[in-house]
Amino acid sequence: MANKKQNKYRLFSEYKTRLKEELKDLKVIYTDLDGTLVNDQGCVIKDVNGKFYFEGIKLFEKITRNNWDIVLVSGRSKVQLRYNAMLIGVKNYIPELGCEMVYNLGEKVFIAFDNSKYKYEITNGGKDLVRIIKLFKKYFPGKIDSNLDWSIGRTYNALFFGEIDVKHANEILGQNGYEGLVLVDNGFSKLVNLNLNVRHLRIYNLVPKGVDKSSAIKLDKKIRGLENKNCIALGDSIEDLKMAKEVYAFFSNGDAVEKNKEILELIKNHENVYITTKSMNRGWVEVIKYLAQ
Repeated sequence: MANKKQNKYRLFSEYKTRLKEELKDLKVIYTDLDGTLVNDQGCVIKDVNGKFYFEGIKLFEKITRNNWDIVLVSGRSKVQLRYNAMLIGVKNYIPELGCEMVYNLGEKVFIAFDNSKYKYEITNGGKDLVRIIKLFKKYFPGKIDSNLDWSIGRTYNALFFGEIDVKHANEILGQNGYEGLVLVDNGFSKLVNLNLNVRHLRIYNLVPKGVDKSSAIKLDKKIRGLENKNCIALGDSIEDLKMAKEVYAFFSNGDAVEKNKEILELIKNHENVYITTKSMNRGWVEVIKYLAQ
């Protein structure tokens, strides 16, 4: 990891005392799941090395006593997130990378973008998804894959795994009539085992252009009358970093910077981004445990 001497980013450990004081009005914690609250295999009780690790779960009692609301923010569908939320005792979540804002386990659902002109069929085995899968496999043979089953239960978002040039992928979309869609990088993953020729498997989400996780956070703040000073966010990907503009402070795990130099470059554009010294869910605990004590 880059060290203090290199001065390339702000370490949480060096700013935590000041941040704790400045976040005295904290109300909402927006958190990514895979690689952040849970490890890269989707497990909340094991760390990056597969060792049992319960510190994150233990913090939920303190979080509740502090009246902080944890909002799950993920590329997963609202059906998937409902069960994730129930499992850890939270009620509000942002599915499909910011397409929707869901309250009280689905009692109220708000669309976070203007869908009046949205015309693509990329969920539930839609024809556009079938064509896009074929296009990506043609231009990136052995480098990316999707499965029509992964699109079931989704509303605006489709899932891919692989390791490709995202900029080129989006050029391909635009050249083939899909200029209203964008493929985004949602971080590293070990959620699936695929026969692909890649170094580090990544999650990609196909979403409406202009939508990201900050879209739903902005909507949530408006609905609940929240200010930036009431909110923090945690995540490990380039997409997660986009949440920084809607919160007081954003925290990224140390391993995210080590693995993805693009994040390191983008961090320079933000003055409210802090890096943990620990990885994945241990990094999550590093931040929340200190703020909650």
